[in-house]
Amino acid sequence: MMKKQDIGLFAAILILLCGCSLKLVDTYDQQTVMELQTIEQNIERLYLNIQMQKEKERQYQLYTKQYIDIDINIRALERRQARRENNQETLEQTQILAQLWQQDMKAHQRKDVLSDFLIKRRQEQYRQLIDTILRGEFAKR
Repeated sequence: MMKKQDIGLFAAILILLCGCSLKLVDTYDQQTVMELQTIEQNIERLYLNIQMQKEKERQYQLYTKQYIDIDINIRALERRQARRENNQETLEQTQILAQLWQQDMKAHQRKDVLSDFLIKRRQEQYRQLIDTILRGEFAKR
């Protein structure tokens, strides 16, 4: 038979356990979704604009402003993810997006032109990466 002290201790532990919840993932964030969709649209717009030109007329200099604007949006998204608690996976994916963007921007600057093949490959890689980040955010609902 349990003593009154044991019942009280058991009740206190039970209340404590029920009151404590372990939060491993941050909650869904609509602003993150909206920012990702805007970045995705801007990337698509950039590559479609480049693709409309003849290959020899696709110099980086003509698209510098668009590249930088997208870079600014990606960096802002990355900082936002870093500020959110329990958000390590989304932060890491956003950091990959930022690194990939920097890499592709510098590659275009170095080569000064982009082939249709590279444009299509980059469009697909950004779609896949952004879709992955979005799916992760939607899973937090």
